[in-house]
Amino acid sequence: MTAAGAPLSSTVGRILRSALRRLWPLLLAVPLAACGASAPAGRQAVELHSRTMGFIDQVRRPPGGQAQEVKGSLMLPEHRSGRLPAMVMLHGGTGQGTQDWYYARLFNDWGIAVLAVDSFGERGVKDTIFDQSAVSEASIMADAYAALNYLSRRPDIDPSRIGIVGFSKGAAPALLAALERFRKPLARDGNRFALHVAFYPWCGFSFLNETTTGAPILILSGGQDRVTPARLCAGLADRLRRDNPGLRLEMDVYPAGGHAFDYPHPMFHLLGSLPVRGNIPSRCFFAETAPGDFTERSSGLEVTSANVHYALGMCSAPDPEARAIYDPDGARDAVARLHALVGTVLLGVRQPGSTLGASEDDPANRPDQTGNGE
Repeated sequence: MTAAGAPLSSTVGRILRSALRRLWPLLLAVPLAACGASAPAGRQAVELHSRTMGFIDQVRRPPGGQAQEVKGSLMLPEHRSGRLPAMVMLHGGTGQGTQDWYYARLFNDWGIAVLAVDSFGERGVKDTIFDQSAVSEASIMADAYAALNYLSRRPDIDPSRIGIVGFSKGAAPALLAALERFRKPLARDGNRFALHVAFYPWCGFSFLNETTTGAPILILSGGQDRVTPARLCAGLADRLRRDNPGLRLEMDVYPAGGHAFDYPHPMFHLLGSLPVRGNIPSRCFFAETAPGDFTERSSGLEVTSANVHYALGMCSAPDPEARAIYDPDGARDAVARLHALVGTVLLGVRQPGSTLGASEDDPANRPDQTGNGE
């Protein structure tokens, strides 16, 4: 006991937590995604033929930018027979790490192959937390389609059952890949993704033509996320539903969750939440004003691949209130919804209570949204 009568362990705990809060910049010097377990054993290294593009205006036919080789890790289920379903996985802004390997194991346990794309390594980029233009969403989307094209040619993969999932930085490309205007210049032989899953994506974009491929879409966001605000994705979801009647789209917002609400970083047990570093583009919104022409709304700047770095600098800034907040209930629900979707679309197993196998034209099948991200 201390002199004040409080247990010594409790007093020490409070002192440690206070010290850790003051030292968080040093503690976060190691990216969140790099902490924890290593990559699954038995992964196969693959090379993908992609492109590096500065901005979305270069995703056209033929694609702009430069040819780029990127690497990926292919992980196959331990027990398999016949042609397998697969998921392409896109990492967040701190690069590949524990989160990717956690979900890769989940998918493998469900009987699904995983191709985890490394969009940073071959481009000489460690992370994009201070410069989102270091690797563009357009480049990551090109990587995603390079992975789809690669998997579709493998004799052990069913090309009609390949989905995509992205986290944070990789989540927006996972969503953009659902638009037909981007599939056409990047996919080979009519390939398309069977489903799209985006964990806390940045949805600060709009296009004149937002016709999708028709594949189901699942968006999962934290209600307290100031990095990739859920309200932007709610607007995108409304537009996609309006412009694509019958589209199977579900968006779930978890009010208690912040950015990376599904990632149980060990520091959460001590601090409850973690500050998010970097220049945060939460004020940025790129709107297509004429075919292939884009304007950033907050600055009014016309944006191309030549000046996107400057444009992002104009609308991005550190946010001292932005935090990664783990929501264990939200994380469990998100995994359950992910399992239901891949079970229905990739494995052919209708999950109890799943709405993503039914048309949303019927109001009874419209998925419930928890919170609105305001």
